[in-house]
Amino acid sequence: MVYALSSVEILNFLKRNIGIIIKRLEETGVIVLPAASDHAFYPELEVDENGRAVPVNAFLSSIEVDKDSQPVKVNFDRPVTDYEYTIVWPGTIKKVGRFTSTLYLKAPKGHTSKVRLEVLR
Repeated sequence: MVYALSSVEILNFLKRNIGIIIKRLEETGVIVLPAASDHAFYPELEVDENGRAVPVNAFLSSIEVDKDSQPVKVNFDRPVTDYEYTIVWPGTIKKVGRFTSTLYLKAPKGHTSKVRLEVLR
């Protein structure tokens, strides 16, 4: 007798078994999720067109630009270039989960920006 499994039954079987495998790996210490043992706040940083490097040594960074300020270009562990950056707009918060030793910040030409950072280490 041949028994055919539906795609839903196969998916449920795989999810259950993968969950068991992941749990076992976590219990044995093979997979470890990072946990913050420390944090740091940078309440108000002035950033100009020349840029600023901030040593953070973090695995999670929260970057907030003041709502009455200018947007800020950000790069992680490398200086901001003409083609490599992300922008954080005024009044927004960007959260980045990445191991980072230094955050590079740069305001638009002729402007300054106020930035608040919060990082988990």
